[in-house]
Amino acid sequence: MVNTCFIVTRFMMEYSFISRDTFNEIIENYITGLPASKQKKALIDRNFLNEIKDILLNPKDNTISNKSTRDWVKRKFRLEEITPGDYRVIVKTSNKPVLIVENMYETLCQTHAEITQHGGQKQTWKSVVDKWDWIRQDIVENFVNNCAICAVRKPSFHPLAAKPIIAKNFLSRIQVNIILYYTVSIYNNICFL
Repeated sequence: MVNTCFIVTRFMMEYSFISRDTFNEIIENYITGLPASKQKKALIDRNFLNEIKDILLNPKDNTISNKSTRDWVKRKFRLEEITPGDYRVIVKTSNKPVLIVENMYETLCQTHAEITQHGGQKQTWKSVVDKWDWIRQDIVENFVNNCAICAVRKPSFHPLAAKPIIAKNFLSRIQVNIILYYTVSIYNNICFL
């Protein structure tokens, strides 16, 4: 069993192997690396999730957002009622709930540390997408790359570029570098080696 240290501040957990600030930088770098037209829909935050819920609860209301967003939401998502009056947003293609940005840090930390036990990028990615949708693999990869525990585990050696010469018997293979020294003499503007 793996002991995972974490710090609790103001009811928000912060794990010791990756800080919330580092994770926020990962998210910020991911979003800013996208074209401006794709930044809003790339990841879903709590405000956009509430907007999606409003659109799906009131499909005839044309005052919520713009037409392209409303059409996109109706194509991509559906609502699932958890308790009367309380809904969660489900991605139609995967039939999994949306993982919002505000919950990503805790979900990734818990999955990476407790479920996969710092198993690496692929194992963490598979565990996350088994339960959630609307998270990008780039974010999970950067998250694992910034994990302090995984960074220590990574091998620091690099394989040799050349294959060594291995002799079967003593002096059966010899490598010699030959350096030639020439004497130069000049006679009537003609060089002799």
